[in-house]
Amino acid sequence: MAGVVFNNIPGNIRVPFFYAEFQPGGTPYAQNARLLLIGQKLSGGSATAEQPVLVRDGSAHELFGLDSMLARMCETARRNAPVQEIWALPLADAGAGVAATGKISVGAPSLTYAQPLSVYISGRRVRIPVLTSDARATIASNLVAAINAERGLAVTAAVNGTNSYEVDLTARHKGTLGNKVEIEKGQIAEDGPLGQTGSQCVLTITAMASGAGDPEIDAALVNLGDDEFDWIAMPYADATNIGHMSDVMNDVSGRWSWAKQIYGHCVCVATDTVGNLSTLGSGLNDQHLSIFPARKFLSPPEETAAALGAIVAVHLQGPGASAELSRPLQTLVLDGIKGPRLISDRLTLSDRQTLYYDGISGYHVRRDGQVAIDRIVTTYQSNAWGDPDWTYLDVETMAQAMYGIRYLRTKVTSTHGRKALADTNPGGNPGIVTATDIRLTLIHGYQDLVALGVFEGPDLFARDIVVERDLVDANRINASLPLDHVNQLRILAAAAVNHMQRREPRDALAAA
Repeated sequence: MAGVVFNNIPGNIRVPFFYAEFQPGGTPYAQNARLLLIGQKLSGGSATAEQPVLVRDGSAHELFGLDSMLARMCETARRNAPVQEIWALPLADAGAGVAATGKISVGAPSLTYAQPLSVYISGRRVRIPVLTSDARATIASNLVAAINAERGLAVTAAVNGTNSYEVDLTARHKGTLGNKVEIEKGQIAEDGPLGQTGSQCVLTITAMASGAGDPEIDAALVNLGDDEFDWIAMPYADATNIGHMSDVMNDVSGRWSWAKQIYGHCVCVATDTVGNLSTLGSGLNDQHLSIFPARKFLSPPEETAAALGAIVAVHLQGPGASAELSRPLQTLVLDGIKGPRLISDRLTLSDRQTLYYDGISGYHVRRDGQVAIDRIVTTYQSNAWGDPDWTYLDVETMAQAMYGIRYLRTKVTSTHGRKALADTNPGGNPGIVTATDIRLTLIHGYQDLVALGVFEGPDLFARDIVVERDLVDANRINASLPLDHVNQLRILAAAAVNHMQRREPRDALAAA
């Protein structure tokens, strides 16, 4: 019986005495899911456009430009995922793009006392003091200085060249995302000291608009090569860029193809109405894409996308001791993200119910105002025949699939990565593997995944798994793996039966 297999020590060596070679014994698969953020950079950033780059703490503004879209995305992601490995795919503004613009017009002040004046940009307050002697032009000039001094804003400000009492706002980047920057007035008419009233300084807001021409991501995606990026977050939900992402994921040579096995999932943000989102989702059918609604969010779409991507990457990258990979994302807060200010602009229960059946995810706003995940679904809704199919409804299922197949692959390659193949191995030669050996390895690996809370039903798996030698290619093993995913507790339906008075039957009382 041949009991030991050597990779390097020759069998015919005659020189004494002791020789040892080191061989890897194989370890369980451990995942380090990388988060990739896709967004726009400014020309002053040192990073090369359309080339992926690792983002170290504190390097985002240097790489992508001060207060650029991508720099703000990186900061938001880091806030939600303190130790996550974060990469970025920077895009230059589209050459034919147009930057969105807006305006703040300062009305004639009528002040009986000095007071602060506040403006909110993307939910962030910019405040200046206003004196009773300040003219409209002075107020506008001070407001411009304050806006430009505030870090992390998606716009710049300038005094209008014609009317000195007007503040012109311009998005830092070209494209439609600048139209989503919310500009609001704060409390600018307040009671003064000792109950004085009547102070006011009227502001007129012209909403950000006219931004056009988002960059396309197709060329940049090619530059990802075969590197693994399990979670990709982007703020673009237009048909063109969604199509590019779908091609990268689903093509015969795409990231989920049998040949590459790179995998990955994309989350993006859309800011349309529930009706338009329903139409958008109904026209898609991709289990590798999730769309998050953010209409009327105070936080810009790019920051919402970054926060969501970070949360998903942190919680769905590996099971650990608490089966985190299989736990639902519901109730997790998007830290730093501000939702709609008006309750009427938030998703209702019926809105969410509609969207979930149309492949769009949902959120809810907590009592403290924080935005929390309600459910992240994929856009997959039907099988190849067009019939309804819920197999890939939830993003957790895709995370389990990525982790589970990688775990089993590692189990097989570390155990049988370099062996001869035979139908039987009566001599127990460790350099030979059989279909039965591989079957047992897969069963043991599946049992590990059951213990980790990724899959369930180990007995059924062991009963139904098929591992057999190919009838044509004698060097090939074919396997059918019946994976049973652990599910998520999402709904508890209770029938509460009300009684005016309940009595035990007489015979029951007598027996007692």
